[in-house]
Amino acid sequence: MEVVVDTNVIISALLRDGLTRRILLLAPFEMYTVPFTKQEIENHKGELLHKSGLDEDSFGHLLDLIFAKMVVVDREVLEPFRKRAGSILKDIDPGDAPFLALAMALNCPIWSNDKDLKRQGAVEVYTTQEILELLK
Repeated sequence: MEVVVDTNVIISALLRDGLTRRILLLAPFEMYTVPFTKQEIENHKGELLHKSGLDEDSFGHLLDLIFAKMVVVDREVLEPFRKRAGSILKDIDPGDAPFLALAMALNCPIWSNDKDLKRQGAVEVYTTQEILELLK
């Protein structure tokens, strides 16, 4: 299975050693994300370090492990779908348009715990719990 991974899933895995982290690191999925995901996490690094209780080295190592499991797709792949994705999400959450564009480009679902993202009907969106069900 292929899946586009939303930033909130990665942040959840960084904050807690729980189900989300285990799935990200162990699931037999092909996982993809958009180019700015890692930068967005780096922009909030101080807050994430504080909330996670991890030291900077452990945080960096975990972040590297997570990103080693996924493909960061070039912007060019998203471009043909960016306008349509933006239009679909304009009244929901325009910030999620790159994830939707990537899912449309790859013809695969999104893994996100964002309830608003589930409201669009262009691609399937799975929560962590739904991803777990797929693994069973």
